[in-house]
Amino acid sequence: MSDTPNYYSLKVILRDEANMVYTMIAVVLDPVEIEAIKFEGVSSGSPLVLLPIKSTFQDFYNRTQRVIYKGDQLKNITKSLHEILKSSFQSESFLEELLHYIDHNLVDRLQFIFGQIHNRTAGNSNPKIEIHYELIEKRDLEKTTIDEEELAKKEAVPVIVPATSGFQIPPDKQLIQFRFQLSPVNGTPLVDLKPGDNVYVRLLPGDPITNAIIESMELKDDAGTIKQIPAKIVNISNTKNVSEVVIKINEQIYGKIVEEENSVKIKTFDQAAGSAPTLTSAASITTASKAHAAAQREAEESYHLMPFIIILTLIALGMLAMFFFL
Repeated sequence: MSDTPNYYSLKVILRDEANMVYTMIAVVLDPVEIEAIKFEGVSSGSPLVLLPIKSTFQDFYNRTQRVIYKGDQLKNITKSLHEILKSSFQSESFLEELLHYIDHNLVDRLQFIFGQIHNRTAGNSNPKIEIHYELIEKRDLEKTTIDEEELAKKEAVPVIVPATSGFQIPPDKQLIQFRFQLSPVNGTPLVDLKPGDNVYVRLLPGDPITNAIIESMELKDDAGTIKQIPAKIVNISNTKNVSEVVIKINEQIYGKIVEEENSVKIKTFDQAAGSAPTLTSAASITTASKAHAAAQREAEESYHLMPFIIILTLIALGMLAMFFFL
């Protein structure tokens, strides 16, 4: 390895508000050896995990590790992100392209590259992208400006989660992952919502049940954005700072979330806009699909048999005509 004292520290933040995917990527590059010394990345459903773009590489690295340790990452998206980053940063041609854009300060090209990586992991969208790079000394590789241990101690203080007043989601229902659709100007403060209120939510892809619901309800548009849908609050309980909310999309689909900020404003749903999409269950979708496929096969088989039926009919008519003439 070269004795050059300088590395490039490159940090990237992607804010995908449409799909509620927030990603951090950091890499240290050796511009002489053309290799990635270290890299890390994580995607989460919360923008609160993101750091200021000018934080150090080690700050980014520590934060991503902490997000993963706490289980706050979007597991499937983060796994895909790691695979793509590993493959990309092992490619000399990719690194040469990256370093060329950095050397020539072509930020728009860097944004395009990482935007494409985001689309491959989280679906097509138009995330807001922040990029910062700088030359650092080798001795600064582990330099930090944020004390993650101190933050962890503060977060270790137990949060009193409100009781759900005995409300239990029926065991035969499907439980999905979701986020409230926020409306900072016209929305209703979470603490002011009550059972029976209608709100907008977005389902969070990642687990099999939620993924199946998104697909069956056709919630992902051509651009890969998850559409917002209406839901009804069936139970809500809150303390000074925390609210636990249970929502119902229809008779089969429920969701539960703990929000640690009661002041957020939620986009409410006007009943005049129509009713929520209807879905009985994932099983019924499977059954309906199988029934449709079986009907389609029967129609295709009938279609293929039709010429033979016609031929047999003509032969029978010919034999009958010969019988009468004889």
